[in-house]
Amino acid sequence: MRAASATRASDRAGQRPLRVGLALGAGGARGWAHLGVLQRLTELGVPIDGVAGTSAGALVGAVYLARRLDLLVELARQLDWRQTAKLFFEVNFPRSGLLTGRHIMRLLHEVVPLDTIEQLDRPFAAVATDLEANREVVLAGGDLLHAIRASISIPGIFTPVRHGSRLLVDGALINPLPVSVLRSMHVDRVIAVDVNLRAGLGEAVPEPDATSPAAPATAIAELAERVRRRMPEFSQHTDKINALIRRWKHRNDEPSIFEVLTQSTRIFENQVTRSRLLAHPPDILIQPAVGDIATLDFWRSPQAIAAGIRAVDEKRAEIQTLMASIQPVVP
Repeated sequence: MRAASATRASDRAGQRPLRVGLALGAGGARGWAHLGVLQRLTELGVPIDGVAGTSAGALVGAVYLARRLDLLVELARQLDWRQTAKLFFEVNFPRSGLLTGRHIMRLLHEVVPLDTIEQLDRPFAAVATDLEANREVVLAGGDLLHAIRASISIPGIFTPVRHGSRLLVDGALINPLPVSVLRSMHVDRVIAVDVNLRAGLGEAVPEPDATSPAAPATAIAELAERVRRRMPEFSQHTDKINALIRRWKHRNDEPSIFEVLTQSTRIFENQVTRSRLLAHPPDILIQPAVGDIATLDFWRSPQAIAAGIRAVDEKRAEIQTLMASIQPVVP
């Protein structure tokens, strides 16, 4: 799979070398920090020639290369815990996972209006895990949403994805921070973003009032508002959702099955991340302080985004040195 990935990357980029690649790691709701990282890297003028992402990193990376990052930032900032519950609520639990992810994928389809990875303007790879063969699968071409859905399939939470003869689940089981994938794509310099190993949120950021969203002022904001208003339609079982939410709020001392599964997976993934960083160190490692955010706390995006921005600023001197070392591309 890696050889195919490298070949596609070379074909997509023509003869232009891939100077800087971005590896975006897994982390569930901690992945909102990738939004802040990408915003700040863009402001600093860092050229990103390719992206490899695992799980949340795959989702954010694809949205970034589809040039819809601003829209996802708007949606993330407006997402509250009630809307999160609706995204994750399904009446009929499937056999091989608690969720099919249909609500999340419907929302993602609104955000990314592309069908294939080839339609992105730069090379992209999503990392998944072959559940039966216990090996990494790099998805660098074909159906874009299918690749993202495979990469985010946390075992036990989401149903696996059938990909040909393979049954795919979350890529974080094998490669939570896909620096090695970018190296196989012959990227010259790699910036990696790990959203798991650094605890502490640092400076607090007030959460927005979800009951009174800001009035849209731009085309992106208007689209974000339209998508936000559709979110309650993702489930018609409002009474059951509200009852479930009440049970979650009044049983804080007892972890839910979601929390048990995601936390168990996270413990394993953290160990794999440490081993991967030793074997495949990036040129620059950015680690936003979001380790205290739980995997499914998607309503905590303001803190995560702010942490991503701060983490880039902490590495600004290293980033400037890296940029100075990059040879300019001759037309």
